[in-house]
Amino acid sequence: MEFGNWALTEDSSEAYRATYVLLVSAILLPVILFARRGCMTVALVLLLASIVHQVSRLHVDTSYWGHIAAGVGLCRASHYILHGDGGALVIRVQHASLGLIATLAMFSYVVFRLPLHTFYNKVHATIWALASLLFASMAAHPITARACNGALPRVAAARQLHDPAVLAALGTLLYTHLHDMQPIGMLFHQVFGVQLGAISVMMLASSAVHAALPRESPLCTLVRGLHAFWWLFAGVWAVHMAAFMYVFKGKRGLLHTVAVGDFTNG
Repeated sequence: MEFGNWALTEDSSEAYRATYVLLVSAILLPVILFARRGCMTVALVLLLASIVHQVSRLHVDTSYWGHIAAGVGLCRASHYILHGDGGALVIRVQHASLGLIATLAMFSYVVFRLPLHTFYNKVHATIWALASLLFASMAAHPITARACNGALPRVAAARQLHDPAVLAALGTLLYTHLHDMQPIGMLFHQVFGVQLGAISVMMLASSAVHAALPRESPLCTLVRGLHAFWWLFAGVWAVHMAAFMYVFKGKRGLLHTVAVGDFTNG
């Protein structure tokens, strides 16, 4: 069965597997994003069980769920930004701690299990280290609020410079290094890097505007909306990257069923 420049398989088992993965994503991810805590917990447990099954038994590329996790997190962050105080992103300590553990685990995997002498793996180790710094910053905010509330203004002020710097560094790495050997994959990651850079700029602008004007002022409302838009835009982009680039075996996705020529061939 030929689609564009790539054969799925003669029995279409690859297409059935991808359909299953996409349906699980489409059904459970909106519940995790928008449902109340009880339904969200059930959906999260089902999703984690499905991911284990997909990766271990169906050999779904981990790049798919890596980009999905990043995308969903960015989309959810846009909600907190829109309803926040205009400063750094503030999330629940449980979510920040989970993100910190996950990114540190990925950093450790790259450092201790992959050949670190290659430039590709060095860049990925740096990406996971920067992501860990970002989640550590997010975890520090609610922890400080509970343990030493008097120090919270200083922590919040430091985060207004720290978090944009980390996001800008992440965006620069994604834009400049060869993240994917396919031209379309490189383009996807370059755009993603630009989006993270835009989030960094908007975070600085939002902090400055909210420091000068009341939160309810029209300009502050506009800036928060623009800031939230870039988080949402980057999240949707990452989810599309997962489906278009990684839902099939061999780091191929929906795009490869229709695209032809040098655009998808490295």
